[in-house]
Amino acid sequence: MKKFAAVTGAIFMVMLTVSVVLSAYHHEGEYDSQHFVAQYPDKAGTKLDHCALCHAGGKYEKKPGKWMSLGSCQWCHYSYGYDGSGNIVDTLNPYGMDYLVNGRNQNAIVAIADKDSDGDGYSNAAEIAAVRYPGNAGDDPTKVPAPSRIYTQAQLEAMTQHTQFMLMNTSRSGDFYVQYTGVPVEDLLKDAGILGSATGITVFAPDGWSNYHPLEIDSDSELYHVNGVYPEAYYRYNTQADTALNTTDGWCDYGAPSCAGRSDLDLIVNADGLKMLLAFKREGQNLEPGVLGDDNKLLGEGPFRLVPPQKAPSPPDQASNAANQDVVWPYNYEWDHSAGAASRSATIIRVEPLPEGTTDIDILEAGWQYVDEGKIIVYGAITDPNPPVPDIKVNGQDGPVTVSSGDSLFVTVGLVAGSRAGQAADWWVAANASAPAGLYGFYSYVYAMGGWVAGLNRCIQMDLVNLSPDVGVFSGTLPEGVYDFYFAVDSNADGNPDGTWLDTVKVTVQ
Repeated sequence: MKKFAAVTGAIFMVMLTVSVVLSAYHHEGEYDSQHFVAQYPDKAGTKLDHCALCHAGGKYEKKPGKWMSLGSCQWCHYSYGYDGSGNIVDTLNPYGMDYLVNGRNQNAIVAIADKDSDGDGYSNAAEIAAVRYPGNAGDDPTKVPAPSRIYTQAQLEAMTQHTQFMLMNTSRSGDFYVQYTGVPVEDLLKDAGILGSATGITVFAPDGWSNYHPLEIDSDSELYHVNGVYPEAYYRYNTQADTALNTTDGWCDYGAPSCAGRSDLDLIVNADGLKMLLAFKREGQNLEPGVLGDDNKLLGEGPFRLVPPQKAPSPPDQASNAANQDVVWPYNYEWDHSAGAASRSATIIRVEPLPEGTTDIDILEAGWQYVDEGKIIVYGAITDPNPPVPDIKVNGQDGPVTVSSGDSLFVTVGLVAGSRAGQAADWWVAANASAPAGLYGFYSYVYAMGGWVAGLNRCIQMDLVNLSPDVGVFSGTLPEGVYDFYFAVDSNADGNPDGTWLDTVKVTVQ
């Protein structure tokens, strides 16, 4: 529709074709990827084999005081432009800039290996070895992959399906009316356990292209929302636009079976409304799986395509690059070209923002393989199916525990690290006391001191690991009173007691 939504030109991407299964996409004229993969051949097909290695996302001011953030693909096309009118250097992240100023070749990759481009405390080589972005300070070896769920087509077909007839209005590649069937993206995210902190999604195709969509409706005409319904639309037909009748200057394909019996200005009726859809059928047939053509462009659209309806319904307009614009619906830059935001062969949906302490999965690793296997992965701000589980017990019990004054108490802690194993975190072992004998407030077990101190203090800062068998942290007697014992681990290592994952047991001494 406008600037980046209408993008079909080629600009840049740090990628390399490595195999049929894990081949990556080259923008026309791009040659930098060969240098990175030549130096780090084992990183071909990982998330580093992507434009985000050297290019950053960015943001622009939509209106005074309101900014919109974009991922690396959309930001480059927005700021640099598909016509190349911008400055490509402005899109580089710190690693990309170091690569540029050191010669933009394989020797440059070698020269900056020991440098910490993003200033996060880890050398570029260490981050690359850990498959972490060396140009993004928010991604380092202490992070663990974000929670994820994989869906097969059979699983999606078992969910409540939605069918809708709609216009796919493009800027240049030809418009068409079509009937898609699939699962509303809003329903898919609910099934995946989307968190209340989520704000939007980024959808990836296996060639590395991505599109961002906010969850809720946005005033920006180029951002297509996930939740809710889109406006009703009218079917627009004209013989001049019909490619079957006007083979010279026509631009809209009305040949789909679902177009039969429709006339110009018929209301497109859908009892459940038009929705953003993860489609897997077109006109009742499975979508044709995507493949990378000889010109390095994505062909096909399946097994899954994310399709947003038009936010501002309009007729199909002539292609922007067509010589003849003296037609009933000439190309109009201001009209809604929602097909530009429809991700073909979608294999990955990242729910933004990533939970604290997590990083991206290996994006391209799940690319062409998932096309072949008919799968899609949802990851990010969703419920973790395997979170850390802290456990604190008193006398072998989860509580509540009641003992007599003078009875011995044995407090132990254990941890199943789950999906966060290896993540740097703060550990906390504490007790909140209310005892007439004078023990009031928080006390903490500090590992380095081998005992308990007054106040709320961190036990230790270390990676999350399985703690089994349980470890004793207190053995003795306590005066009469009520004691709440806590064992918690955080999703970060910042020294603040967040208690992301927490267990507690209450003890009454009488």
